[in-house]
Amino acid sequence: MVYYACSYVPIEILMASGMPFDRLPVEQAMNHPELHSNLCGYCKAAFGSVEKLGKDDIFISVDSCDAMRRMTDVVSAQSSCKVFNLRLPFRRDDRAVAFFKTQIAGLVSFLSELRGCRIEDNEILSAARSFSELVGNLLRMHSQGVAYSEITKAISHAEKGALYSSNEEAAQMTVPRIAYLGAVSDPVLIETVISDAGGLLVLNESCKGMRGFTAATSTDQPILLSIAERLLRQRIPCGRFTGDISSTTERLLQEQQVQGIVFGIPKFCDFYGFQLSSNNLPVPHTVIEIDYGDSSYGQLLTRVGAFMEALKRETASQADSRKGSFYAGIDSGSTTTNLVLLDHSGEIIFTSSRKTGVYPARVSNNLFEEMLHTAGISSSDISRCIATGYGRKNVSFATSAITEITCHARGARKLLPTIRTVIDIGGQDSKVISLEKNGMVRDFTMNDKCAAGTGRFLEVMSGIMEADLKQMSEAASNSRKSLSISSVCTVFAESEVISLISNKETIEDISAALFRAIAKRIVAMYRRVNGKGPVAFTGGVAKIPGMVEALEEIIGEDILVPPQPDIAGALGAALLAMKNEAFHAH
Repeated sequence: MVYYACSYVPIEILMASGMPFDRLPVEQAMNHPELHSNLCGYCKAAFGSVEKLGKDDIFISVDSCDAMRRMTDVVSAQSSCKVFNLRLPFRRDDRAVAFFKTQIAGLVSFLSELRGCRIEDNEILSAARSFSELVGNLLRMHSQGVAYSEITKAISHAEKGALYSSNEEAAQMTVPRIAYLGAVSDPVLIETVISDAGGLLVLNESCKGMRGFTAATSTDQPILLSIAERLLRQRIPCGRFTGDISSTTERLLQEQQVQGIVFGIPKFCDFYGFQLSSNNLPVPHTVIEIDYGDSSYGQLLTRVGAFMEALKRETASQADSRKGSFYAGIDSGSTTTNLVLLDHSGEIIFTSSRKTGVYPARVSNNLFEEMLHTAGISSSDISRCIATGYGRKNVSFATSAITEITCHARGARKLLPTIRTVIDIGGQDSKVISLEKNGMVRDFTMNDKCAAGTGRFLEVMSGIMEADLKQMSEAASNSRKSLSISSVCTVFAESEVISLISNKETIEDISAALFRAIAKRIVAMYRRVNGKGPVAFTGGVAKIPGMVEALEEIIGEDILVPPQPDIAGALGAALLAMKNEAFHAH
């Protein structure tokens, strides 16, 4: 069996060989002592799959990046399968095309030897025509509005040289039409996230999407030259070739009436970051960090969901409303769950918070019952309840759910009407949201993959120093010596703090250094979204004066803290419910 992992492999040659072939099935990224830890997940996953191939299998590699080159070096030395490496030029000019033609000719010779007879030009010409049929079929399915799940199946068939046709049209929905561009990703995961976030995927331009099937093969010149031309100049290029957005991509975006772009950038890869910075994308876009086989559905959903809400600021379905004159918002966070109840005039008549613990659904239900009892109302008196936060899908009594980005922005703006930026530091994540003049979300960034720069970080440090957060804050205000804590990684910072304690440094100076370490991380996020004052600080950590002072010092702006900074998300959800401005993803 012949396998490949890169869309720059000439499928026409594989088809002409008559040998069975398929794109390498890759699933979970794996670590290996001879693979650098800073390789992207796709390369690691591909390595794991190649390692399982037998002596009768063939793997065709392409040195499309340093990671793929390293992976090929290791499998060439260790795998029992036969390996052929195609060298991909860094340029796309005439010399590059001529060079890549020689590489394709080498592949022809390699496969000819394995099959026992020469692959003739007439076989390659016939395969080129069949490949062009595959391209035409996929483009037709796009133009006819076929459901993308069916297009994904057709791409999977095309990757093995087979034709798959379907006329199953996508459901007609008035939701944003989304294209996915950028890094290689799991196509099913991408479609699921976009759908669950309230969008409709109409184009997957990535390496496991349409990218390799965006140009047919000409038969008007020597066939190997035509294949090299198609791969280097006519199809949509990958991130290796930094430049303006291709005319083919622009055409597909227009034909599919794309309203928003989700752009994926893999971990440890600069190619797509450079590509994004050099492109002027024609429609609004959001950037997600994605790593094949190691991407969190929940984290992606939050990012893409906030983007959808920015694209479509419309009213929630009236069918989700109930008769009543009260509006509730619940923020089911990773550490605490907050609930806010508003009356018909928008006045807060109930707030409460509880630790989320390991049973978020139970905590939400208990808070809801407490609210009904305290306010003296029944569930039928709640016109609408919107849930937000990581556990928003677990709130059974909510009428709809939206992301914490939109809710925190709305709640913070209600508490502090003049703000242009929101800094929110919770128990296990932190986020910075920049706002338009009208209060709508302009941009945002999040840290939700580790404890760095969160309340959990401070809790761990508090335990090490045997002082609670209030004592640390008071101590920091009396600091006389500027210490440096170089890492905000909880594990490494813990070692640094222990070392400082053993060196007889004071709690005052260590506490101040810890607050500064978090502030430095937050200010990097603040600059990433072009934050500006006035700045609101929300979340449970905003109750710590030492943290507020550190942020003011690093950012150089007055930091405004509302009276109840931890209810901003729940308040925003309740306000959206009241104003009927929620985007109803489900």
